[in-house]
Amino acid sequence: MKKTILILGLLAVGFFFLWTGYLWKVFSSSIAGSYTHVETWTFKVKESQLIKIINEIKKEHSELEPPNVTYPTSGRNGYWYDFLFYYSDTKQDVQTWTRSERDSSSTTFAFVAVLPHIDATTPLEDMQIGRREINHDFDYWENRREIKKFKNTIVKLIEQKINQK
Repeated sequence: MKKTILILGLLAVGFFFLWTGYLWKVFSSSIAGSYTHVETWTFKVKESQLIKIINEIKKEHSELEPPNVTYPTSGRNGYWYDFLFYYSDTKQDVQTWTRSERDSSSTTFAFVAVLPHIDATTPLEDMQIGRREINHDFDYWENRREIKKFKNTIVKLIEQKINQK
């Protein structure tokens, strides 16, 4: 009996470390496509309406707009419409995109990556390169924290705007 409990306990601990160390990445990624590791949300609005909502949010919450940039922070990129947000607390940019679903009445919004913010005022010694994809480049717990922060900071605002309309 004790041997069985010990074996089951060791298996549970082993599975926990296997899951948090590797397996979760396999199940949170898609098999094919350009963005295999993104975290997505689907909204029941047309893509053009979601783009308008996101632009409104970025105007109302200027802290989400990357500061001092000389490049566009949104725009069409093939099938996707890219948006760059900003986390002022960590000085990081957040890469996202929207894409219309097949029926065009729904739109997918994706959290792609987090990267260090570099702008026209960043001193050379402070520049860092280090784009980190969600569901791929973070460990399990850090990934969960990043998704939760993104949901609370950005997705929640989008959902509130959609519900107001």
